[in-house]
Amino acid sequence: MELQTKSGAGAALESPRVRRIVPTKHRIRPTDILREPSVVQVLASRDFKVKYKQSLLGPIWLVFQPLALLAAFLVAFRGLGNVQPGTPYVVFALAGLTVWSFFQASITIGAASLITNFQLVRFTPCMRLAIPVASTFASLPSLAVTAVGALVAAAVTGNLSPRAVLLPVGFLWLFALTIGVVVIAAALAVRFRDIISVVPFILQVGLFLAPVGYPLSSLSEPVRTLIYFNPLTGLIEAFRWAVIAGYSPSFEPIGISLVMTAVIAVSGWLVFSRFETTMADEI
Repeated sequence: MELQTKSGAGAALESPRVRRIVPTKHRIRPTDILREPSVVQVLASRDFKVKYKQSLLGPIWLVFQPLALLAAFLVAFRGLGNVQPGTPYVVFALAGLTVWSFFQASITIGAASLITNFQLVRFTPCMRLAIPVASTFASLPSLAVTAVGALVAAAVTGNLSPRAVLLPVGFLWLFALTIGVVVIAAALAVRFRDIISVVPFILQVGLFLAPVGYPLSSLSEPVRTLIYFNPLTGLIEAFRWAVIAGYSPSFEPIGISLVMTAVIAVSGWLVFSRFETTMADEI
């Protein structure tokens, strides 16, 4: 009996229990952000306050920026280019600026959000996905100001459509597309810092590659087909259809934009979850 006990103990020592630790490719799930809304709320509030802290005009910039773009469009497209959208140009342009201003503000802040908050990424257990998402929420006031301006202008000129009640659906669509682009840019910027320099250039060019200040009907067929594949084109057309009474949108870019939004949103989660595992080491 004694020999059997020893042999059994020896067998246990020869075959120890092994636990393998392997790196994971995905540590986050899309639902994780819903379980910690307070983190997003605090970060978004901080980003908004920091943006206008020690600014001469402060939150007045929320009104000044879209008005400045609208004035530039009135001179360039309406005055020099003689653009005729078939509806009051101010309403037409403000509907496009509602989409563009929010997208531009979110990408500008969100692309560098992880690098700006490197202390949170490296030294705290803060959910990293919350950082670029919060930067998108911080741009919601600019969306609200421009959207209200478009609705007021449409109402004053007698062109407000009853379809405006569908705008919340458009806002969710815009938010899904914007977050998808933001999280991709933020994740790539951690490893490739060139993204921070490329984003402003892309946004400058993108303003003219989206029908913000001009109608699609003013473009030639080859150029119009190219503009259709800009995911913002369908969004802008949908917003104008919802706000402006009697507006006839192009449904082809709307369908393309819906598909591209779904692809970009899923790609954003896949890219971010893949890069998130090494962010603390690379930032």
